[in-house]
Amino acid sequence: MSMREYAKVAPTFWSGETGKALRKRGVEGPLVALYLMSAPGSNMLGLYYQPVLFMAHETGLGVEGARKGLQDCIDVGFCLYDEDTEMVFVIEMAKWQVSDGLKATDNRCAGLQREYESVPECPFLGLFHDRYSEAFHLSRRRDPKGEIVDRRQAPSKPLLSQEQEQEQQQEHAQEQEHAQAQKTLTPAPSPKPAATRAARAPKPAAAKPGQPVGATTWNAYSTAYVDRYGDAPVRNAKVNAQIAQLVQRLGIEEAPRVAAWYLTHQRQDYVRATHTVDLLLRDAEGLRTQWAQGRQTTHTAAAQADRTQTNASAFAPLIAEAKAREAQGTE
Repeated sequence: MSMREYAKVAPTFWSGETGKALRKRGVEGPLVALYLMSAPGSNMLGLYYQPVLFMAHETGLGVEGARKGLQDCIDVGFCLYDEDTEMVFVIEMAKWQVSDGLKATDNRCAGLQREYESVPECPFLGLFHDRYSEAFHLSRRRDPKGEIVDRRQAPSKPLLSQEQEQEQQQEHAQEQEHAQAQKTLTPAPSPKPAATRAARAPKPAAAKPGQPVGATTWNAYSTAYVDRYGDAPVRNAKVNAQIAQLVQRLGIEEAPRVAAWYLTHQRQDYVRATHTVDLLLRDAEGLRTQWAQGRQTTHTAAAQADRTQTNASAFAPLIAEAKAREAQGTE
């Protein structure tokens, strides 16, 4: 694929909601966002191969700065990124670079279909099709393995987004476990006596028969969110994908309980962000450990532990020297 000769960047990027949200987080986010819209390896779909190392070198941010900027872009909903395939999906880029919508007779529709079919396999193929199939009259959809399904063959069931397909595959593979989870959610393994906070976490609502595996986890998170904030959490394609990843990482039985317990956590960054799914997924394994042990690790506790270790390291030579002098005095 040849390098793009130009890219569109609207002046409203700086005054729009996304641009403002990125600027509040620092300079890295806006720079990475502009780079992703005009990167040498980008395409008009906004769905392309983009290693972080390339981004770090070409923006001059370095790896740490590039990763921070990329995470900022993900957090504000500008893009999605898959570490395994190193593929990025700038969600609204095709709209910016092509159009809000094309007529079915527009020759660009066929070109967009070919471009879409040439994209390497990645988790965002279904999401792209779901977002743009009507706007660009895309006739064929890529399944999770990258294979092409022709929509004109009139499938007997509606096409699902990628994360829904993955969830249903998990549901089929774990049918017995799912049935057990619908009846009652298994308590934390060998809970310690201190697990009083976990016991007070809202009890997740079981998914209804026929729902995807991720529905149980979403119900648990949503119920706990309403209990805490008095309003329903936002749900969109990005959130659905994150919930599916959470189930993959923690398992069908533990993911709902950890998601509900997360809403009781008092860590400052969780509270400031109103307990978003982004942070739940980011710290999934750590939160699962805290839930199982019935404790919460806050920034204050972590800082205190760091200070304790620092003091121990600083005074260790003095303690050793004192012990040596004491030993010599007793000889």
